[in-house]
Amino acid sequence: MIRIALTGIVGLMIVSCHSPKKIVEEQPKIEPQKETNQVPADKNEVFYLGLVQILDCGVTIQITSGETKNTVSPINLDSKLQVNNLRLKLKFKQVDERASGCMEFQAIEITEVFAVR
Repeated sequence: MIRIALTGIVGLMIVSCHSPKKIVEEQPKIEPQKETNQVPADKNEVFYLGLVQILDCGVTIQITSGETKNTVSPINLDSKLQVNNLRLKLKFKQVDERASGCMEFQAIEITEVFAVR
């Protein structure tokens, strides 16, 4: 009887010492933020965060939409808001023409804008 009890205790100790192997799941790869010159869809439905940038060609706004950053050229940004690194919340619509200053960026017409801290 003692022999059976000792065998059971030793067996339990052996089983408890062997912990199961940890399963490693592959984590999804996170892509770095992309910078494009394409304007996000539904552009006039929500406010977007933007950062004013003064370049050699003129004033641009870097718009953040999710994980992407788009640089655009506003055609009607108030001169009071044309301050380098000023953060804005804005609504806008695309304009078919290119901006007069920075031709490589999509021109936008701002419909609503205000500065944020």
